[in-house]
Amino acid sequence: MQSISPSFYAASMVSQGNARIPYLFIALSLGLLSAACAPKKDAALPPKKAAPLVGASGLKEINKDEKDGKKTEGKSTAKKKSPSMPWAKETYSPRPGSTPEPLLEEAASTCGRGDVALHQVAQLLAEKKDKGDHVKSVELAGFHLRRLGSPYVMPRLWSATVKTVNEEELADLVSEWAHARPVLGELRCGVGLSQSEDGMTRVTVLQVDVLADVQPLPTQVDSGEWLELEANFLSPTSAATVVLLPPSGAPRRLDAQVEAGRVKARFSIETTGTWLVQLMATQSGGPRPVAQMLVTADEPPPSSPDASPVPGEEAMDESLSPADALFSLVNAARDDQGLPALKRSRALDRVAREHSHAMIKQGRISHNTGAGDPARRVAASGLSPEATGENVARARSVIRLHRVLWASPAHRENLLLRRWNEAGIAIVKQEDGALFATQLFIDSD
Repeated sequence: MQSISPSFYAASMVSQGNARIPYLFIALSLGLLSAACAPKKDAALPPKKAAPLVGASGLKEINKDEKDGKKTEGKSTAKKKSPSMPWAKETYSPRPGSTPEPLLEEAASTCGRGDVALHQVAQLLAEKKDKGDHVKSVELAGFHLRRLGSPYVMPRLWSATVKTVNEEELADLVSEWAHARPVLGELRCGVGLSQSEDGMTRVTVLQVDVLADVQPLPTQVDSGEWLELEANFLSPTSAATVVLLPPSGAPRRLDAQVEAGRVKARFSIETTGTWLVQLMATQSGGPRPVAQMLVTADEPPPSSPDASPVPGEEAMDESLSPADALFSLVNAARDDQGLPALKRSRALDRVAREHSHAMIKQGRISHNTGAGDPARRVAASGLSPEATGENVARARSVIRLHRVLWASPAHRENLLLRRWNEAGIAIVKQEDGALFATQLFIDSD
């Protein structure tokens, strides 16, 4: 049996003078979507007539009988294959739903509130032929969540291959894994099951810690169309930002109004292509991504995750230490975008290294592990920069760290900020092999 943690997390923050600007805390679950329709302003949950999930492969949204505690009869779907799945018309959450697989009901009940999109993606992963690359499985999960109109970020994946499913034992294992970390919002979960030709059964569990629910947002629009994003926070939130990553060019940041645990923001999809929309919220531990959506304009949505190399990747040198290698990737990416190279600061390296160790000790990605935010930690080291920025991330390799930071609008904005002239980078390896990275940037002029 094998437990798979999220392949990567990342966070980003900038402080200037005495003002701390939440730049974005990103946990990347790669995904895609499109949008076009304003949600109802007075609805706390998606309206009953919101666009249904397409290609649900037997999955169902909770009905009255299920809410009243009655079980739905049904045969195992272990050998069934999911049909091809078109893009959902809208992105929203939650999508309450139960698993159609009787063998997994007990396990599903231990890992969080059932969600239709999570169940369907877990089923897809269970049926995936290439089961060896766990990082790619998590990336694929993110893509299909976007495709099915789910805004969830930071999915966690657990899987097991067994000869016979013992429902009670499976539920115990899933429960132990599902509750091994502190819960920040509301746990939601999906489960999937498939059988191979040799009679072995593969079980997958996909879980998210949800910090915000999003009102229906269309996934495909016409260029020039204005959209309204509305969300309800499930955890105390002091500020929020919407970050837009257009098909080309620099990310755009929009301040959003937070009132009584809700946020609203309006923006336009100005050009043809695929736009990434991220909702960032300042909660415990600093700014972090709480929802992510893809919107395509004037063209079909993507059919698969983008696996092409990102700027700077060609500079990867395996002979360097992980931190030195990541620093070279940062400067190569900046050079690709016509920006000056950063000078390496050993003083910032030390601050970054202390923070990476602190994150490992706490078992989480955060801008504040008890020693203060990036600006306070840099000031405590004796430096007095005009501005300070930070990216933090966790991944299994240096290339994955660089890719996830580049894929995130907030992190990319930090990486490519023209005013930075010095940087410190540290990577510390956890016992399980995960790399915890901290990138610190300053304007020392």
